[in-house]
Amino acid sequence: MTLSVDHLHHLDRHLLGGGDANRAMALWVPSQRISLHVIEAPTAPQRKWAELIPWILEERILQPVDDMHFVLGDSFTREGKKQLSVSVVSKQDMREWLRIADNAGVTATAMVADYLALPFESGRISMVWREGQFLVRSDTDSGFSAAPDLAWLLVRRLLERADIAPRLSISIADADLIPEDLRAAADVNDAEIDWQFSDMPMSANLLTGEFKPQTTEVSSSSWLSTAALLVLAIVLGFGYLQLSNVRFEERIAELETQASAGFSNLFLGKRAKPEDIRSSGELLMADMFKQRESLQAPIIKALAALDPIMNSCGCELDSLVASDSSVSLALKNVGRGKVKATTIAGFKVDRKVAYGVTTLTLRKESQR
Repeated sequence: MTLSVDHLHHLDRHLLGGGDANRAMALWVPSQRISLHVIEAPTAPQRKWAELIPWILEERILQPVDDMHFVLGDSFTREGKKQLSVSVVSKQDMREWLRIADNAGVTATAMVADYLALPFESGRISMVWREGQFLVRSDTDSGFSAAPDLAWLLVRRLLERADIAPRLSISIADADLIPEDLRAAADVNDAEIDWQFSDMPMSANLLTGEFKPQTTEVSSSSWLSTAALLVLAIVLGFGYLQLSNVRFEERIAELETQASAGFSNLFLGKRAKPEDIRSSGELLMADMFKQRESLQAPIIKALAALDPIMNSCGCELDSLVASDSSVSLALKNVGRGKVKATTIAGFKVDRKVAYGVTTLTLRKESQR
């Protein structure tokens, strides 16, 4: 919903311009239909003023108070007395303005007398000629709309009552319409009111009381319904998390089973608890690396080199004595010429025969 400001009489241009349907607008309304009264503030408690003021003004307005709409303005002190400004407009006019707005597809959020669209400056009275009437603003929240003769009469009274006569700022195309006795106090210009960009004092809003715009209120029942939905959403959320946790736990169990089987296959039947797989695997892998290092030792390489000789001689191994630097093999039933001296890199090979036993000794050569 778009909020904008314009004069009630200009709503047709929004329709022709293809504006948004059901737009919210603050409206300037014809001030010639509104009367402004200044009275002494009642001595009764302020909460009672709305009830008392229609009867205080009954003799001034000369119309049945039940047919009129009263809008209380700001109170102020003048000559030591607390006073109050009151705007009065007929309820029929209010209903008609609301009907015009509704027919134009507009929701009125405020209605303010159009003379308040005139600029205000202390020590000046602003006047604008518009459609055969003068709009006059004499104070922050005071003014009127009247035909020329009445308007000049009222302006003269304002000048006479002021301690220091204010200047007149008059927007009018034909300066000859200004009475001669007022021309000396007048500054004339041809400025026009831009209703859409004039500052609107919301304190002067006529939409009060029975004409106050309806607002959407959240009832306690709807609040409880919303709260119940929120609680339900939270419960469902926790339920989803619990269900997700169950599924995660099942998946983890599957992975643990797979990990245990994989561990057993990798380490030749050895087993470990799921929580110990990593640590157990690291220990077993350390052992495997140690074994690999042992297999790469020179003495193991020497024994591997003797393997072809042992396979070809058809002899029996009687004993084997090994150390870090040498290894001795005692062989029985060795046929003549079956075992010859051999060369193994890094080792010196000696062969001795005694009592039918052939001894091969491999000694690690010293590094030069």
